[in-house]
Amino acid sequence: MYDNVYINVKLPKGTIVFREGDMCEHVAFIVSGVIRVAKIGENGKEVNLYRVCRGESCVLTISSVLSHSPFPATAIVEEDAEAMIVPKDTFATMMATNTQLQTFVYDMMMNRFMAMMQMIEHIVFEKMDKRLIEFLLDRCKKNKTNMIEMTHEHIAIELGTAREVVSRILKQLEREGYVQLARGKVKIVDKERLCDKFATM
Repeated sequence: MYDNVYINVKLPKGTIVFREGDMCEHVAFIVSGVIRVAKIGENGKEVNLYRVCRGESCVLTISSVLSHSPFPATAIVEEDAEAMIVPKDTFATMMATNTQLQTFVYDMMMNRFMAMMQMIEHIVFEKMDKRLIEFLLDRCKKNKTNMIEMTHEHIAIELGTAREVVSRILKQLEREGYVQLARGKVKIVDKERLCDKFATM
């Protein structure tokens, strides 16, 4: 019944998949690469909502398709991506009849919802210096290096705060001997002490 409904597309880094207010004409399932979904304010500041990676789909796209509502954020290709897209009408029919797809979508929505709740808790209830230190330590662990190659603006977007706030905290950490700052880079020079600082905050 659903033969030949999928179309494979390649999406270069930097491609804007959806802008806020767009009507979604398809649902994409990511084969490779990463798509970043963010909220962009009128002043140009961004807050990352989540990333869509291999084997996933964008829950806001699905919600927009099923509710016939405009896309409420901006989706940008962060790493060259390949996606399998399904037209919106076909996807709606599949959602109504395919229990496995229903389970996949509901599980994905719940996971996104819980992640968003956690992000809100971090923003509202945790101090920004603690969140920033946690971010730096997580990046080091993920990339297996003490060098984080990101601008202060980029870090601020990841944490949902202002660049000035990130710069102020990083400069204080540098004065205290935890990090060393360079253009577009943050180097952790005393990871053990920084871990101890995080544990006592």
